[in-house]
Amino acid sequence: MSDTDKVDEPGSESGIRRAAAHSDESDRRPPVGSVPGTIVEDEDALPTRMLVVDYGPEHVEESEVENPFDLKRFIDKDSVTWIDVAGFRNITAIRQLAEMLDIHPLALADAINVPQRAKAEAYPDYLFIVTHAPEIEDDGSCYTEQVSVLFGDHFVLTFQERPQDDLFHALRDRIRNKRGLIRTKNSAYLGYAIIDRITDDYFPILDGYEDQLDALEKNILDGELDVVEELYEIKHRIFDLRRNIETHRDSLNTLLHLQVPYLTDEVKLFLRDCLDHATSQSNLCQSLQDYAVSLRELLQSEQAQQMNKVMKVLTIVATIFIPLTFFAGVYGMNFDTSKPGNMPELQMPYGYWIYWACMGCIIAVMLYYFRKKKWL
Repeated sequence: MSDTDKVDEPGSESGIRRAAAHSDESDRRPPVGSVPGTIVEDEDALPTRMLVVDYGPEHVEESEVENPFDLKRFIDKDSVTWIDVAGFRNITAIRQLAEMLDIHPLALADAINVPQRAKAEAYPDYLFIVTHAPEIEDDGSCYTEQVSVLFGDHFVLTFQERPQDDLFHALRDRIRNKRGLIRTKNSAYLGYAIIDRITDDYFPILDGYEDQLDALEKNILDGELDVVEELYEIKHRIFDLRRNIETHRDSLNTLLHLQVPYLTDEVKLFLRDCLDHATSQSNLCQSLQDYAVSLRELLQSEQAQQMNKVMKVLTIVATIFIPLTFFAGVYGMNFDTSKPGNMPELQMPYGYWIYWACMGCIIAVMLYYFRKKKWL
């Protein structure tokens, strides 16, 4: 069995994904003093899969390859060749592919040694972009997968961390069915389409967070105040997402200012639309963070108001019992009624019931006074 066919056992698919997503970042950096362009072989990396889509206005061909040298017949053709590499376990095959396409070691290292910051750089024969694609996990958290894109005159090379996610199946479907302009455009347009796909992925996630905050607001107003942990969790997720969106936006801005012949003005026009989307998403993140802060203040206000109501009830009860306690203390004293000057009420007929009637009148008068003063 080849390296590309091995799968970690035991463990479900979600377990494998979680292991890849949360492996120690320090283990995925080259050692201090390493040669520039050193690739770190991560033992938690997923099996490598290489898909190629070669297309033009009148043809499209798709295949999955195991040997990178099988890609030569596509690269030498006068058409757009898209090679998608997912999973970084088979470093040998990835290096062979990079040598065949003359990919600079620094660009390859940035693509494989995840995570890297989002950026855009121009090399002599291609553009190199690193960004992060968001995805909601089973537990509701948002994992941002690093995606690297290289595109030159006739080829596009993409790198994904996780083969099972396949971020670009919808884009391949557009190519197969000749939807839109993609079959009639060059490789730079395909590079834009990939970046646009990643950019648009942020919108539904942000909408989901907004719905969660709306639900929390309703719960708080309905008196369900045990939501502090959930509120802070959503707030931190939005913060992490905003950080990724802003670095993605900055990389798009850099890309638009690069002056290279294979990035035409027409493609830059489409990229500006991506930049507008990323800017809108950043602004939406800021609004959601402000929303979360306002909900925290609302929660604190509701908690304080609820506490005030409790203290109000306790104060009223204590105030009512002050005169009752006074009378109970007076009549609880021991006097000799056979001698003059002592309590005649102790021998009064029905004195016990008269005492309770007086106490009831005192309570009624106090409650009437409180209500008249609008304290109740």
